[in-house]
Amino acid sequence: MVRIVVPSVWNPERRTDFEADEGPLPEVIRRFAEANPVMRRRLLDAGGEPLQYVNVCVDDELIPRHLRRATVVPAGATVTIIAPMAGG
Repeated sequence: MVRIVVPSVWNPERRTDFEADEGPLPEVIRRFAEANPVMRRRLLDAGGEPLQYVNVCVDDELIPRHLRRATVVPAGATVTIIAPMAGG
């Protein structure tokens, strides 16, 4: 299993910790979003692909957008999803 951590404001229950199956990072995110519909619009585009502007870390490493498709999340890893921020 993989631990997924999301911002508390994304969930009406303020839950931040979830579990998912390991696998390629885009698939992990897609399966997680489908299993948790309240977060789908924050994670997937209209075609069901993971949004590129959301930052994603696997364990302590920020995964650059161009490497996400090649990243495999192993069992026991933690995927942290960081909400995009606006401002200047």
